[in-house]
Amino acid sequence: MTGTKTDLLGNELTADERELLELYERTVSLSRRDDLPPVAAANVKQAMVLLWNACNDLALLCESPDCD
Repeated sequence: MTGTKTDLLGNELTADERELLELYERTVSLSRRDDLPPVAAANVKQAMVLLWNACNDLALLCESPDCD
């Protein structure tokens, strides 16, 4: 997903939108790790879903948050 230059409507991303997507991608990556303590893993997944909400509302991505 990194390197995306436009949103789902074709509008060029702002610096803030690119940063938001990067944060979401980083939390997705972190949530897939299996070496985190359970409480840290749960909180990272919660943060990931909240960032997904922001990205989804801004039409920056088209996917569901992948967490259990």
